[in-house]
Amino acid sequence: MRKASALVALLAILLVPTACASGGGPQKEVINPAGGEVTTPFAPIVRTGNLYFLSGVIGRSATGDIGEATRQALESIQQRLQAVDLTLDDMVKCTVFLIDMDDYQEMNRVYAEYFPSNPPARSAVAVRALPAAAQVEIECIGAGR
Repeated sequence: MRKASALVALLAILLVPTACASGGGPQKEVINPAGGEVTTPFAPIVRTGNLYFLSGVIGRSATGDIGEATRQALESIQQRLQAVDLTLDDMVKCTVFLIDMDDYQEMNRVYAEYFPSNPPARSAVAVRALPAAAQVEIECIGAGR
């Protein structure tokens, strides 16, 4: 986990300054793949330079199937990425939040289907609860081309 955190810090040190305008701070673009104004207190995607920060996407299953919930979250992430011409291959870091660490193996099995080679750095943590009775939430950082 320390290595993943160090990677994110290193990326920020190396890449965020390239997003700065001369003499100004980082330029931030809020992107709403659904179109229109963002009406939530968070942006679905924020771009600064060539980095794309995706807010967490939840997954839930009426039957409690963590595999189905993970697939739902990753499919939603793919849809968001299409809006900015990125794919899962462009992801450099993901964080998975689970409400039950006993779901780790099954989540990991489905996750590996979406990242079969050259996966991004990743952390997985257990949390007490997630919004909307979700079983999993996944957030990602991607690098544009």
